[in-house]
Amino acid sequence: MHSAVLQNKKYLEFANENTVEVLALQRLPEAVQKKDVRAVAYKAKGADGQEVLFMLHWPGLTLADIEGMNSTKAGSFNKSGKIPYVSIVDPWTEKEIKGYNGGSAKGIQTDVDEASKVLVKEHGKGVARKDLNKVKDAAAKSAAFAGQKEFSKALEVLAKATPASKEAPAALTDKLAEAKKVVLDAAETALNEIESASDKAQAKKDLLGLMDRLRGTGFEARAKELLPKL
Repeated sequence: MHSAVLQNKKYLEFANENTVEVLALQRLPEAVQKKDVRAVAYKAKGADGQEVLFMLHWPGLTLADIEGMNSTKAGSFNKSGKIPYVSIVDPWTEKEIKGYNGGSAKGIQTDVDEASKVLVKEHGKGVARKDLNKVKDAAAKSAAFAGQKEFSKALEVLAKATPASKEAPAALTDKLAEAKKVVLDAAETALNEIESASDKAQAKKDLLGLMDRLRGTGFEARAKELLPKL
C-alpha cells in the first residue's frame, strides 16, 4: 500500500491538489526500535532546533507527528480489523464517505474525484493549494521584512500575492489582511519607539532612515509631522 500509493508519483501529484493525507499507524515506535526496514528513522534537528526522529519513508514527518495522527479521529475509522485500510472522509462532517481494505492509487483517485463532485456541489469550490501556498509564502516573507523594518518591501510582497479578482476566496483575502496587519502594527510600533525615545538626536537619525521604508503604510504623514519635533 505504501509503495503502490504513497510513493506513486502520479498519486502524489494528485494528492497535492485534491486530498489531505492522514496516517493512522499502530505500533510504529516498536517497529522503529526493532529497526524494521519499513520504519527507518534518523535523528535530525527539527524546526525548533531540537533533535527529533524523522521517518525516512515519510519525508518531513517525525515519529511524533505520525503518532499524533494515530491518536486523532483518523484511528477510529477502521472497523474491519484488517490492514491496510483506506478511508475517504468528508472534511466538513468528519464522517466516512467510503472505506475499504487495500486499494490502488488509480482506484482511490477515482473515489476521491466522485466524492469531490458531491462536496463541491454542497459547499462550493475550494481554494487551490498552490494559491494558498503562494499567500502563505508571501505572509512569511512580509513578516520577515517587517522584522527588518522594511515595511514598504513587506507590503509589496503582499501586493504581488493579492488575487486580481474581487471575488477571491476569504481563505486567501483574510490571510493577506492578517499579514498586512502584522506589517502595519510593526510600522506603528517603530514610530512609537522613535517618538518616545529619550535620545532625540538618535531618534531623528532613526526616523530619517525609516522614512522611505514607510511608503504605502499610511504612516508617512505622521513621520513627516514627527521629524521637526526631534
